This record gives sequence, structure tokens and C-alpha cells, in this order.
Amino acid sequence: MAELNFDEMSMGSLFPEVDERSTVQNVTHFLAVMLPKMVRVSGQSMSELRSPSYDGMPKSQPSGNATDARIVRRLYAEQVVKRTLEAIKHCDKDCRNILDELYLQELSDTMCFMDLGLSESSYFHVWKPKALLQFADCYMLDDLHIFKKSSFYAV
Repeated sequence: MAELNFDEMSMGSLFPEVDERSTVQNVTHFLAVMLPKMVRVSGQSMSELRSPSYDGMPKSQPSGNATDARIVRRLYAEQVVKRTLEAIKHCDKDCRNILDELYLQELSDTMCFMDLGLSESSYFHVWKPKALLQFADCYMLDDLHIFKKSSFYAV
């Protein structure tokens, strides 16, 4: 196995510049569209995710006549749900609250910023994008970042 030489690495090559606007859109699509689908495929419900007793374990066994592809999809979906919850837990408190209210409790943006005592402007221009970018940093199953073209090719 090749040895890593950290002296020859730079921050730019290890962490290319993120296109924040595109990453926010990508994470929003993931949390609003893909997460609910993965919850359904995994056999869970959104109300189970809000429960403090959620342990990431399947609640029912796949049927005996299920195909291998179906079993793999279900196992992958379970991992997506588990890793999503872990990523949200690793965000700072304010961002975690926003992500929890929007995507686990399924509150509207309006209810979220009112509940958290934020102005509409600061919520949409500062806090929500910050929460989505933190989620992208913390989610470890797939890379949800979208990188700027110029910095991506430098890697």
C-alpha cells in the first residue's frame, strides 16, 4: 500500500472549493425528496424517526420471496436513514434544530423560523443554508457537496 505524504498535500487539493448554492440545492433535494423515499423503502415512518427510541434497526423482516435486489435496496435505504440521523446529530445545535423541524417533524419554513425565533430574512439567507451545508459536511454515506469546476480539477 502506498504511503501518504502529507507534506505534499494542500488544503485546496484535499478540500476543493464548494459551490454553496448548488450544494444547498442538492442537500434540499436529498432531504425533501430522497429521505422520505428511503424512509418508506426501509419500512420506517417519519414519526418513528422523531421517536427518541429509534435505533436504526429494521422493524420487519423482508419477505422470504423477496429478490436480492429488493433486499439490497432495503438495506441501503436503512443505511441512508441511519446516516442521515447521525449527520443531523453532528450539526451544531441551531442547525440541528432547523433540520429536525423541517425534515423530521415536517414543519413548514414559516413554522420553523417562527418557532426558533428567527427573522424570515436571516432564516432564509443565513441559517437554513448554513444548516444544509453543515449537513453536507456531516453526511458520510455519499458526498452531497457540489464542487466548483475550477477547484474540482485541481484534485
